[in-house]
Amino acid sequence: MTVVVGIDPDANKHGVAIYQDGKLVALEMLTAIEIIERHTEGARYSIEDVLVNKFVYARNRHASVSAQSKIAMQVGRVQQAQEELVRLLKHYGADVVFQRPQKGNWAKHKSMFEKVTGWTGRSNEDTRSAAYFGWLAL
Repeated sequence: MTVVVGIDPDANKHGVAIYQDGKLVALEMLTAIEIIERHTEGARYSIEDVLVNKFVYARNRHASVSAQSKIAMQVGRVQQAQEELVRLLKHYGADVVFQRPQKGNWAKHKSMFEKVTGWTGRSNEDTRSAAYFGWLAL
């Protein structure tokens, strides 16, 4: 059985999508520890690489230095969470592939996500994004 786990990193709980033999079978919000506890030998982990973002998007620029600093700190937390998760996965011998952040992923496009995956259950932006990055690795 081929297992691909798509992950959208976040500071608290990561969006996670699990594909088995090409079929989306689960969408969840999980901590790094929960992901490691469910690690399947031979699974491929396809992770949105938030570490490539070395700048502040124009939409996040604010007149207030304080507001911009809060955004920068949150981005840094997400990047650190990704680093820690990848370190754990590699420690357990997982196959990790990185995907560049992409405009047009399924996070904000629920109908497109449902059409491509056939998923009709509950989802949120983080799990749909995870499903997109998992789908790229299929």
